[in-house]
Amino acid sequence: MTPLKLLALIVTVLLAVQPITAIPHKKPSRQKPHKENKPKSSTTSKSSTNSSILTGEHPTQKLSEDVPQAHGLALNWTTSVSTLTINRNARFNDGVAVLTSTVNTIQFFGRLAAVAYCDFVNTFTCGSYCNGFPGTVIVKTFNTPKTSTIGYIARNDGSKAIYVTYRGSSNLVNFIYDLQFSFDDYSPAKNGARVHSGFLASYRDARDIVYNTVVDQMAKHPGYTLYMIGHSLGSAVAVLQTLDFYNNAGYNNRNMIIYTFGQPRIGNPAFASYVDSLGLSFHRTINQNDIVPHVPPMLFGYKHHTSETWIEDSQGDVVLCSTVEDSTCSNSVIPWTTSPSPKIFAEPDLR
Repeated sequence: MTPLKLLALIVTVLLAVQPITAIPHKKPSRQKPHKENKPKSSTTSKSSTNSSILTGEHPTQKLSEDVPQAHGLALNWTTSVSTLTINRNARFNDGVAVLTSTVNTIQFFGRLAAVAYCDFVNTFTCGSYCNGFPGTVIVKTFNTPKTSTIGYIARNDGSKAIYVTYRGSSNLVNFIYDLQFSFDDYSPAKNGARVHSGFLASYRDARDIVYNTVVDQMAKHPGYTLYMIGHSLGSAVAVLQTLDFYNNAGYNNRNMIIYTFGQPRIGNPAFASYVDSLGLSFHRTINQNDIVPHVPPMLFGYKHHTSETWIEDSQGDVVLCSTVEDSTCSNSVIPWTTSPSPKIFAEPDLR
């Protein structure tokens, strides 16, 4: 059996133990669907051949028959990076509209996350995809030998910004680390916090390179803001490195902001509470029914921290969610990811 077939078998077994069944249900009457709250779009979308999916890690509804699945959960996930083409129907989940500038910011950092998949070394060049970042220069790139933690550190003097961006899973070594659901103690927190052992190993593998480079850059450029960015597995590493900067370099919400895309759960409820208690500026974006933010499962003792931004549908409508594991946001849909809509995701030109 080839390594990839073995990996597929492991994924199938892991997903089969999820506490999710494919039982159709009526949506609770007390919960108003987002579609009833949002402003009307100026364009009318074509109706989909599949009915709306309003299911998830609590009451469930059936997936389409053409979606590979086990126990109501699809067996594949997105690893491509988005160019978040977002509709301006952005709002909080109480129906209040979100500023256009907020949407533009999500798009900007989504593109920076995508750039981590480029094969540059010393110059910030990846074809047309880097054209949106004039004045940005590469400070350092990294690719660790043990866990293949990959990313880059860049600086833009015009924006007074330093960017640290981590790539998501793209090879077998990364996937093996992703599929470890075991915990390690998280010593900086004193409340019993524990984190995913594979994510912690990936963070530690790149820690010294990233920490030393950023501290040096921030010291040389006072008044700059540090932006921590990650996609998929890279999101978890970005969060752990953010906490390192908070605890050891003294960075806080005045000079450090975090944007993640498709972030998996990182630790247990005590860890989530610890992250929320720090008052840092987290922005955690989830695309539609991407499976990655739903693993590791809550069944195994994992929980997200707050600040979810959910791209709700193929029209790119955005919801800013108000609570932890909000049942009206991404947890309201079955996580499955066949080919993502081109209105949301598009492969960058990396030539």
